[in-house]
Amino acid sequence: MNFDGIDWTELSKFFGLFDESDDDETVLKKTKEYLLENHFPYANDTVADTIRLFLVALHDRCLKDGRYSTPIWNGLLEVRDNRTLIKYTIILLEHMWY
Repeated sequence: MNFDGIDWTELSKFFGLFDESDDDETVLKKTKEYLLENHFPYANDTVADTIRLFLVALHDRCLKDGRYSTPIWNGLLEVRDNRTLIKYTIILLEHMWY
């Protein structure tokens, strides 16, 4: 899967949660609920790996253009525990944009 690293809706689209008729808040809510379902009681490794692929693209895009948010995405990429990664992705999801 190739992500452009533009914004969090890329994850929503990948997971099949994006509907053109939904507003951003609805898509955000559906995406967070999906991630929560794949976080507890056990982390879904495929979901976590997909998040990492998206974060690499987001980090690289921000780094290339000198965006201030680069260190936080780099730090999140260093999280090895899948449950922790998914948990903080839920918290930071709406801030994941270029």
